[in-house]
Amino acid sequence: MIVNKIYNYPKFRKRLFFLNKSQKWSKYQHEKNQLYNLRKLYNYVKKNVPFYKDYFSGRKNFKIKTLDDLKKFPVIDKNFIKNNYKKFLSVKMKKDNTFSRTTGGSTGNPLTILSDLNFQINDKANTFHYLSIFKKNIKKNKSVRLYGDKIPQQILRKKKYWYKKNQKQLIMSAFHINSSSIKSYVKVLQDFQPEYIHSRSSIMFLMASLILKEQIKFNLKLENIFVDGEYLTFGQRKFIEKIFKCRLINIYGHTEGALVGFNCEFSNKMHFMPQNGIIEILDSKNNNLKKEKSKGIITATGFNNYMMPMIRYKTGDVASIGKKKCKCKRNYFFVDQVEGRLQDYVLDKKSNLIPLAPAIFNYNDMDWKKIENYKVVQYQKGKIIIQVQLYLKTKNEREVLNTISKKLKKILPNFIIKIQKVKKIERNTIGKQRYLDQKIKII
Repeated sequence: MIVNKIYNYPKFRKRLFFLNKSQKWSKYQHEKNQLYNLRKLYNYVKKNVPFYKDYFSGRKNFKIKTLDDLKKFPVIDKNFIKNNYKKFLSVKMKKDNTFSRTTGGSTGNPLTILSDLNFQINDKANTFHYLSIFKKNIKKNKSVRLYGDKIPQQILRKKKYWYKKNQKQLIMSAFHINSSSIKSYVKVLQDFQPEYIHSRSSIMFLMASLILKEQIKFNLKLENIFVDGEYLTFGQRKFIEKIFKCRLINIYGHTEGALVGFNCEFSNKMHFMPQNGIIEILDSKNNNLKKEKSKGIITATGFNNYMMPMIRYKTGDVASIGKKKCKCKRNYFFVDQVEGRLQDYVLDKKSNLIPLAPAIFNYNDMDWKKIENYKVVQYQKGKIIIQVQLYLKTKNEREVLNTISKKLKKILPNFIIKIQKVKKIERNTIGKQRYLDQKIKII
């Protein structure tokens, strides 16, 4: 596949050089570059993307003079794009040079994103860039990829859930981690001795929980764990770092590919790269929020995908604005914390939005040691169902479930909580695990 050869493209090396060079630019230099890219994007979409061609047909004298002119574009979201799908595709798209990937569908509403080779090049360069900040290189440092990769059947038949892609990279399955296999996973990690792991927060949290439960001793020389694609709580981070004895780096990336954020060398706040797009934090009425600690929806304008442009695209992710400066001296947009998606909230009887993750991932108050996996489902306001997958041969099942129920009722006193025992809780096809299945439409 062409993507496997991306590292050899001159455009890739040029892009990576640009990212490394520009990371310490002044605010003025970044804004100048963003303005150039916004003008370029506007000139393209008004001619080649049907939705924007129609939208700006009566505004022929409109020009991008400042970054504030971005506000002249309409705010869109996933539902709007799905209802007008073809209108967001460039007329210059070539089927034989098109890549596709589909959002995880955490809200039951997946969206297929189309892009071209240029986007793939920029996307890979972003990964190389943030890894380089921590002195890591995919081609040079030993690493483990622990995602939703499918392991060949001939390997699975041998009860092995991993394979070496090459001398530097080990691919492991996220779908076979359980109390029976965890010792084998840890042994393989110890034998391979990776310098870093690239995974999901829920996968690493599950591994850490099983290691603690089974009291597995190991000796890894891990330097970093990189996680992306899921909401990460403070409690999860603290617990994973304690078990694996290394720093966890959280990466903000989404299937739509319009924004990239990362933790830097000195801070756990999210640094959004201005080279890839413009981030806005909008309230429910689409007003721009600017003040520190203001909380709203991450809204993205991406510069890299001309085949299916995302302009003022409401991602559905909730975030609070951070301080304007960081010790790393990058002049980026800082977010204190990405607090999850709107669909990651539960509703009480009065329709108040209650963030669920801080409650269930609080390892000081909740004890999940006897629970192999769990998921929360909400059909009605003020009521939640906790689906629980117990370890095999768990003793005193009723007592375990009652204990979980009592603790959750103390943490979430305004909810009726029902515990439901299930045989297995599955991950989705790309290795993500939705800890909340929100059946009530919030967005």
